Amino acid sequence: MFPGLPTASLTLTDLFSSPFHFSVPAFQRPYSWTTGEAGQLLEDILTAAGLAGRAGWEEPDYFLGTILLLDNADRGLPKEREREARLFEIIDGQQRLVTLAILLAVLRDLGTERWRWGARNRLDHLILADGLVSPLHSGKFRIELSARDQEFLENYIQVRGACTVVPPEDTLAEAEERLLAVRDYFMREVSSLNEADRRSLADYLCGQCHFVVVLTRDIDRAHRLFTVLNERGRALQRNDILKVEILKGVPQQGMEAANEKWETAAALLGPHFETLFSHIFTIYGREDAKIIAGVRRTIRDVGGAETFLNDVLAPLSKAYDTVLRASDVSLNIDPEVRRYLVYLGRLPEGDWAPAAILTLSQYADDPRRAAQLLKEIDRLVHLMRVLCLGTGKRIRRMSAVLQIIKSGSPIDPQQGPFAISRDEMRNIGYHLRSMYRRDAQICKQLLLRLNDELTRSATVLDPRDYSVEHVLPQRPGASSEWRRWFADAEEREACTDSLGNLVAVSQKQNDRARNQEFDRKQEIYRGSVNDPPVLPITRDVAEAATWRAEDIRAREAKLLGLMRDMWGIDVPGMSQAVPVRSVVA
Repeated sequence: MFPGLPTASLTLTDLFSSPFHFSVPAFQRPYSWTTGEAGQLLEDILTAAGLAGRAGWEEPDYFLGTILLLDNADRGLPKEREREARLFEIIDGQQRLVTLAILLAVLRDLGTERWRWGARNRLDHLILADGLVSPLHSGKFRIELSARDQEFLENYIQVRGACTVVPPEDTLAEAEERLLAVRDYFMREVSSLNEADRRSLADYLCGQCHFVVVLTRDIDRAHRLFTVLNERGRALQRNDILKVEILKGVPQQGMEAANEKWETAAALLGPHFETLFSHIFTIYGREDAKIIAGVRRTIRDVGGAETFLNDVLAPLSKAYDTVLRASDVSLNIDPEVRRYLVYLGRLPEGDWAPAAILTLSQYADDPRRAAQLLKEIDRLVHLMRVLCLGTGKRIRRMSAVLQIIKSGSPIDPQQGPFAISRDEMRNIGYHLRSMYRRDAQICKQLLLRLNDELTRSATVLDPRDYSVEHVLPQRPGASSEWRRWFADAEEREACTDSLGNLVAVSQKQNDRARNQEFDRKQEIYRGSVNDPPVLPITRDVAEAATWRAEDIRAREAKLLGLMRDMWGIDVPGMSQAVPVRSVVA
């Protein structure tokens, strides 16, 4: 990867000892890691060290990645027992090195043993630079940042005991806030360990965590390498990490078959392969897990790496491929299964996809049961959107659905997570009175789903091709017929917001229709040569003789009837949603 450059594998102790002293060049961004990145690093190290409560996951060594250093003196890698201080600029690796320096400081300051001997003293010597650095550089710590950041790093992290000091409530710079957040996060996490485990963590961190260190002496070449590492080069994909993590648990005699299963699933799903793992984590109750930790827990729960590949990855990847390609007529699947997958496929897949994938996998030989489950999933997912439930509430509800699928329990739309409560029914009615104003995207999804019910088929539609059009305009012209037909302002507002007043047309048709009179709108809805075919959800309006309050009310009742028939709900109070008043002819 770095031909012709000095390269070595060094432990953290090697790197944080003489003659190494590090500074951050001016072109580098300030410290930018959050507790997310720092927490992932700590979790991975704890797991590798066998301190995360997961027996059997210990690793003899842990690789911290490659760092690139600029050697202005052009003296190559330090020789063994070399003591003369040398300054290296960090070209790539600042975030990891600074974060590890914070972790060392926290471990030092949480220690209870006496200073003169022992682990605390050893850690302090890693954080402090050798006294020999002084003639070369004014700093006294192993790592130094820019002037302001360095002052903060010293006062609240690097100096002995500084990790317990609370900074004044003055406004902190962004980099200072992040340094403080990571320090406090490490203090909370590491303090939860007992003294013996903290010492084990320190020993593992110092002696068994390795970097590959690459030196360059040319600043221009350093910039080019930095660009390769951070922009143009192919970053290590999570798929690569996952593959290594999973296959390392496979015995040598099964490695060829295991690798073939991995490659088959990866080829089948292509760019969607990584997304499959987030769905797998949800299915196995690991949706809050970090990627590596989630894989490890899932492998452990199912009985090992080979079982994971055979019983989890292979069948779920096939099921996910069916979910993704449901609209492909060449795919040989049950028509009812296809129908509901097509309906669901128009929605963002975050909450419903794991349940659909598990249904297809678990009931691959029972399409009737699969179709029944998918029908209820379709119903629940659409109604949760009409209820405008947040992501967290939708995911929790779908987690309960996953448990029903796993258990094989009877499916009852009136019980458990599928049931719509009386309060929810009232909220649905309330939202439907002004669905477009409440959420235009959900309103469009509802219209397209009602269009499906009108056709009783799985119409292949892309929601991006359609928009919601108000037949009675939201802002009709002062002299238009609309003002005469809907002279009462209250009546006009209620009619405008009614579900019965909404159609689905292309964006171009929507732009042309806007505030036009009714007869002109009908011409636009029927379309021209370049317009998409008129949808059934729009056709009745395009063919209507009049468009008054009673017409809107009748169409609303028709659409609510469709909702009742397909989802078994009876929305209260909607028959009076659009008042009928006197109309000017």
